[in-house]
Amino acid sequence: MVPYSNFLTNREIIRLVSIFVKKFEFNKVRLTGGEPFARKNIIELIEELTILKNEYQFELSVTTNGLLINGNFKNLKGHGLDRINFSLDSLNPKRYELITGKNQLHNVLDAIVDAENAGFSNIKINTVIIKNVNDDEIDDFIDYSNKTGRNIRFIEYMPFSNNGYDKVGFISSQELMTKISQYYELIPNNKNEESVAMDYRIKDSKALISFISPISDHFCGLCNRLRITAEGKLKLCLFSPNKTELELKDMLRNDYSDERIAESIIKALVEKDYAHPNIEELIKLKNNNIISVGG
Repeated sequence: MVPYSNFLTNREIIRLVSIFVKKFEFNKVRLTGGEPFARKNIIELIEELTILKNEYQFELSVTTNGLLINGNFKNLKGHGLDRINFSLDSLNPKRYELITGKNQLHNVLDAIVDAENAGFSNIKINTVIIKNVNDDEIDDFIDYSNKTGRNIRFIEYMPFSNNGYDKVGFISSQELMTKISQYYELIPNNKNEESVAMDYRIKDSKALISFISPISDHFCGLCNRLRITAEGKLKLCLFSPNKTELELKDMLRNDYSDERIAESIIKALVEKDYAHPNIEELIKLKNNNIISVGG
């Protein structure tokens, strides 16, 4: 169990976000996890980020499993949250329980509807497809997107030190696209050239599906995302090894100036790899627990 004092405080998170939006002109900030709503003071954090957002104009979003929001979507919208992504790997109640250990699929689906009713638009559903686990639900997710108009984002299965990764379950985005194209006509729909997702409309339907390929397509050279863990470590990539992580929490607690922290971040960025290691090397990494790193 990690001591609570090891985690960044709200004040420290606000300061780091202010550095990124002021010094580096970041225009998107996302709270993710693990599960961001497991944080006791998450609402207060969103309120404080909104004050900063009103001055520096960035998008504030979260990625959540939807189970801990407890009907507070209107409050979140009122507090300044702009967008919500939901993690959902099965539309089958029994399989959802098998994957998550919780019999709460109905609560997640209700939460997505509640979010839309509260004014959140452009909701995206993040779905990791794994061979022989949920790859038989691809049609179900496409049908769900067609009926709801919500964007389903098929994400490649990635090796993390806590997810029991088995590369036999890996399905590349290209393999998935080929499979889907046998039954549907995919029409390219990308509007943002910097996006790591490949977006497609399905002809003669409302379905919008996307493919995110962190394993088969090394888009590291195009990726403009940085991640800060709950313990204040800057990761240049989901798969950054320990030696490349920048200890921002230590800088904050040792009274480094904003300028000095920004300079350290710039030096770290110079070391960012153009491509992450191959999958065999990624499997060996021991420090990339998805719960602490964030998606």
